[in-house]
Amino acid sequence: MKVKFAHISDVHLGAWRNERLNELGYKAFKIAVNTIVNEEVDFVIISGDLYDVSNPKVEVIDLATRELKKLKDHEIPVYGIMGSHDFSPSEKSMIRPLISAGLFKDVWNAELTEENKIKLNFYIDPKTKIKLTGLRARKRGLEIEEYHILDRKSLEDEKGPKIFIFHTMLYELKPKEFKDMESTPKSLLPQGFEYYAGGHLHKTVPEKLRKDERSFKIDDKTKIVYPGSLAPVNFRELEQYKFGGFCIISGDIDKESQISNLNVRYIPIKVKEVISLLIDCNNKSITQVQDLLKEKINETNFDDKTVTIRIYGTLSSGRTYELKTNEIIQKIQEKGAYEVLVNKSSLTSKEYTPISVVVGKTNEEIENTLIYEHAQKIKINNIDKKNVENKIHDLLSVIGKEREEGTKVKEYDKELVNNFKKIFQLEEE
Repeated sequence: MKVKFAHISDVHLGAWRNERLNELGYKAFKIAVNTIVNEEVDFVIISGDLYDVSNPKVEVIDLATRELKKLKDHEIPVYGIMGSHDFSPSEKSMIRPLISAGLFKDVWNAELTEENKIKLNFYIDPKTKIKLTGLRARKRGLEIEEYHILDRKSLEDEKGPKIFIFHTMLYELKPKEFKDMESTPKSLLPQGFEYYAGGHLHKTVPEKLRKDERSFKIDDKTKIVYPGSLAPVNFRELEQYKFGGFCIISGDIDKESQISNLNVRYIPIKVKEVISLLIDCNNKSITQVQDLLKEKINETNFDDKTVTIRIYGTLSSGRTYELKTNEIIQKIQEKGAYEVLVNKSSLTSKEYTPISVVVGKTNEEIENTLIYEHAQKIKINNIDKKNVENKIHDLLSVIGKEREEGTKVKEYDKELVNNFKKIFQLEEE
């Protein structure tokens, strides 16, 4: 049986606060959909985090709906699971309307057995007869607990070609820069599947897919594939990766013997060229750094490019605030840059006592670290440290939810109180 399908992950539509950078993510998604249509694939897998938040802006939902409708119009079904960003504990994720409209098939279909095991059911693709299932993600890697009680035997005993979709970091594949991220060992994945569609890791695995060798033949050691994010979603990814992409998997599968001959091909999506400048300020005065920046700006062609500038090191004299970010951005934009990002988080001065900062981390990673440290210092009867940490996250999520248009203040306040009670399992006497 000939088979051909696309594997997309970590689209994170609407991830940037900067709308011009969001536009690049939207365009990347449109390019991916058009490429998939032209490739005439049998189906598409989205292994989590189509949206950056479970309740995105109307414009983002509209874009996703229109693009997925294109796939449906070409009779290309979309299968997937909710990622940690799509997931909503209240089940109010905006993935639901896509499911109801028949634009997205959530293959996470679980039931609890008498032995308190999680049994996953399969969905069969009508055209290829390939069986798909998967384990959805939850906030802060809480789905890892479910891998330990997964009924792997029933999954492994199922006959026929199978694909497993997941949105979790695997310990053995974890890069050094993600050493603090929650992960699970590969041994907890069910065995005997033809392909494992991974998500959550914004880095391509195997890494060679992003390099000159953009395709490889799947064997027992390379069945687990992470396509990485479809487009960069933060400063670090823009600086390090420059672009994103997705995978197309094609080849033959023998339905009876389950012997497969599949090839993975990486499709890079380069919406805008990215230029990254590193400005080393160690043992330089503020005047020397300003001169260095001026020289770099004058000699570089920024026309219609996205620009990242990382300014780091310890100034020998002068103050960090004397390097005015807005002025740097303005000068580069005057030379025709599409958008400019400046990072000074690791810049210090000998004129000041250094303070403890977290360098090279995203806002989410910094928040997770601070909450973890805070949770270790809190003592609440009958609640362990991990549970305290989870409750803090839940509280912030509830407090940070904006009042929806048309909702009365009284109703909004009542919902806040009810959610607070649920988090701490409180009941009115």
